[in-house]
Amino acid sequence: MTAETDRSQHVATQLMNSAMTYARLILRRYGEIGPFGFSMSPEGEIAREVLEIPRLPHDPARQWKLLAEHVKERARRGKLQAAAIGVNVSLAQPSAEGYVDAVDMTIEVAGGYAIQVTVPYRIYGGHLRNLLPRRIAIGKPTMEQEAECRLFAP
Repeated sequence: MTAETDRSQHVATQLMNSAMTYARLILRRYGEIGPFGFSMSPEGEIAREVLEIPRLPHDPARQWKLLAEHVKERARRGKLQAAAIGVNVSLAQPSAEGYVDAVDMTIEVAGGYAIQVTVPYRIYGGHLRNLLPRRIAIGKPTMEQEAECRLFAP
């Protein structure tokens, strides 16, 4: 493993941790999550990517496409060194823990490093007018190392 690959994996891990912290918060609060993104600036600062659109479309696929275009444009202008875009999915097969919902993330680092991460989860509680607060159980993430680089593509 080269030093560049090691650094890219470290950056990807930082983005994944930030994105999953956010996802857990939103899932705990609302019980669902729409497409979301996080990025790392060239200085190493991690921030949530937001769309400056007065009316977001209700369709999650359209929201994801707009967010991906926004992040790709910022990457093209050199404002980002890495980005993660996540979306809620239903798994075709339950995870090892028996979870059927997951957060699916594409994480890319400038220079060509890209991974696809799927993090299964289950929501417990949130019933009886939230008398029982929501709790989010996270399963074991699965990673696909050979993901295609789209956000930082030349």
